[in-house]
Amino acid sequence: MRDAVLARLRAGEKLHQQIVDGRRQWWFDEPFQDVPDAVVVKIRAGGEFALVEVGDSLFGLPDNSQTWEGIDGV
Repeated sequence: MRDAVLARLRAGEKLHQQIVDGRRQWWFDEPFQDVPDAVVVKIRAGGEFALVEVGDSLFGLPDNSQTWEGIDGV
């Protein structure tokens, strides 16, 4: 799953997030793909590929954006 998510991010697709019942839910649109939070946590912790907030953060809180994109080689 991690490799599939990285491939979509490297292709320029945006990853979307919302918080439901205190937990983060992640997904891609078109075609829809649900992404487990554990996969996103591993990608963010790995350091080979940075996920950054696009800037649509609810209430201006860090790590709370609804849309994320990748920056390769960071």
